[in-house]
Amino acid sequence: MEFKRKHLVRAGVGAAAGLGAVALVWGGIAANAVESPEGDFEAQVVGGGPAAEGQYPWLVSIGDELPGEPAAEHFCGGSVIAPNVVLTAAHCVEEKNAVDITVLAGSVDLESPGLNEADVAEIHLAHDWNDPVEFANDWALLLLEEELDVEPIDLAADPEVYDVLETAGWGNLGDDTYPTAAQWVEVPFVTDADCQAAYPGEVDAQTMLCAGDLEHGGVDSCDGDSGGPLMADRDGELVLAGIVSWGYECAVAGQPGVYAEVADFNGAIDDVLEDWGVQ
Repeated sequence: MEFKRKHLVRAGVGAAAGLGAVALVWGGIAANAVESPEGDFEAQVVGGGPAAEGQYPWLVSIGDELPGEPAAEHFCGGSVIAPNVVLTAAHCVEEKNAVDITVLAGSVDLESPGLNEADVAEIHLAHDWNDPVEFANDWALLLLEEELDVEPIDLAADPEVYDVLETAGWGNLGDDTYPTAAQWVEVPFVTDADCQAAYPGEVDAQTMLCAGDLEHGGVDSCDGDSGGPLMADRDGELVLAGIVSWGYECAVAGQPGVYAEVADFNGAIDDVLEDWGVQ
């Protein structure tokens, strides 16, 4: 595979989930995933634990449609922001056709018989994706064929200096297997200045948000978690502050995770929802 750039992009990889038996298998690095400088990585939500049912009702798995299979082949995460709209990362779906992907919702367990499956009617990529730097404006919207019976998450309204944030997803566990249950972890907020110092010339502070333990590492999102939520607590309710995007390796000191900053483009998202007639 020809890698597009030196970063480990946190896109998903092939994982098929069958009902009644574990069928989650390593399928190689996804089309948009690229190696770290050393070529090795821990591919998971690192340093956290299994999410409980109902903890993140808006969290969904996005996968390739598998004819004849009971579930999809997970490659990225996403967040339900309206009953029939999912917000994910642009790099997850930029080379996908809507008819070839599906969304799984309603459980943190990809083997749960309670999962709901929804087809995708339309994909909207951010018009300024990859501008002014690579992976800037890393967001996309999926319009679903039908509504999901799950609680949407509200979008962060304004850029903020946070304390601790949460992220969740179904990333690879680092030993060539996937968890059937989504993992979650708390990650410290990293200032724009510190993030730009960690990745000189590669961070656009306006469209990117960074989180991770700069001094010690050990907590992070990783490969397979792309498109999933970075969440902040606001008055006891979680809001969507970021979208898992990219980073060097995973959970390494001095190399925080980089997320698309939702507050920078929530107005553009609203414009797309209006065009789609979504309330």
